[in-house]
Amino acid sequence: MTKSKLALLACAPALALGALVSLTGCSTKYDLVIYNWEDYIYEGTDDDGNYIEDGTIAAFEKYYQEKTGQKIKVGYECFSTNEEMYQQISLGSISPDLICPSDYMIQKMANEGMLEEFSYDATTDSYGDSLKNWADYGSPFIRERFANETLANGSSFLQYAIPYFWGTMGFTYDPAFLDGTFGETVKSWECLWSNNTALRKQFSLKDSMRDTYVTAIFHVYKDEIAAIPEDASDYNAQLSAIFNRCDDLTISKVEQALIAAKNSTVYGFEVDEGKDDIVRGIYHANLAWSGDSVYSMDSAEEAGKILNYSLPEEGSNVWFDGWCMPKGANKELAEEFLNFLCLPETAQKCMEAVGYTSPIVGEAMWDYVNETYAAEDDETDVYEVDLSFYFGEEAKINIPTSQKGRQFDAQYPTEEALKKCCLMKDFGAQTTKVEEMWNRVTTA
Repeated sequence: MTKSKLALLACAPALALGALVSLTGCSTKYDLVIYNWEDYIYEGTDDDGNYIEDGTIAAFEKYYQEKTGQKIKVGYECFSTNEEMYQQISLGSISPDLICPSDYMIQKMANEGMLEEFSYDATTDSYGDSLKNWADYGSPFIRERFANETLANGSSFLQYAIPYFWGTMGFTYDPAFLDGTFGETVKSWECLWSNNTALRKQFSLKDSMRDTYVTAIFHVYKDEIAAIPEDASDYNAQLSAIFNRCDDLTISKVEQALIAAKNSTVYGFEVDEGKDDIVRGIYHANLAWSGDSVYSMDSAEEAGKILNYSLPEEGSNVWFDGWCMPKGANKELAEEFLNFLCLPETAQKCMEAVGYTSPIVGEAMWDYVNETYAAEDDETDVYEVDLSFYFGEEAKINIPTSQKGRQFDAQYPTEEALKKCCLMKDFGAQTTKVEEMWNRVTTA
């Protein structure tokens, strides 16, 4: 799964990032080795790749030297998918101190004993002084959501991961085509199984087993999901149990549903090119991660076109990427880097560069949100959004009504919408069966 804002090179220019070379078999040359997604950090460059200032890596090297008087060298390399990262570490091809897997891969690696634990006290939801900035600036919503998610051994996610970015999955769509009745339709996952001939081959799905599996789950169990009382105190837990089903019967139902969609509304499967194809009008709706949708909306505006983002009303996936320490990591230096990354000023630059939502709050981040999205003082056609649940203090913002369903809503869903969003769990022993099903779907 490629979560890149810009399809540039495999990683950023060495000038901006600092030590950026192939690290295979050479990790001993570096004091800290970081293995991250492509285009997933502030690189210190403009959209054309021209140097502006030190990127995050070079800035950390200077920060550490000023703080301790010691000069360090940080190595940085990128991966394209969770599975690629997992394989490279499993084979010993790279020995990083920090990696940034997604939620389900964090579970898998922790359950397999591949990760070091942070010094996390679950009873107080706190870390030591080495991660003070996360304690001070981590969103209370994200911390609670992560703390409530447990691994197979009963431990918390937060023992193994510090959240980095998060988002949802929905549709980037063209309102000029999908307006009126279609506009209502695209608010539901059922649009993929529409009998309306006007929607034939108008949607693209992810060439990603886990993400596209989600769309069919909401379809095949739509009646059971609709029957969950929305005022139930354990609503999200009930929805999550359905969301993560992977028994043999469910796999069979999902396969039939995806093949049916493929034969009607689905144009094809893609991983990264969809965020550009939707701008070009190759199809009119793209299953997208929220940050990629922000990229598409930004790109479309530059081309004089308007795109929107729809988070389906039945619910969706809320995903998290978190920083983890593989076994044998330099824990002290890894935690020092994460503490630096959790400064609001650092997090704001990374968020602006990448397009996904940072779990870091604080004054600098709130200022950035207001400067980027808030309506002008004299605007009257606005809608108010209360983000107090996320920022942990009163945080209300007026957004121009013309921007409803666009970049701001993609980056900051409401608390009510997030109640219907679930984390992916590791499929465990059923993974092979799901992979076999997915292969049949994509080759049918």
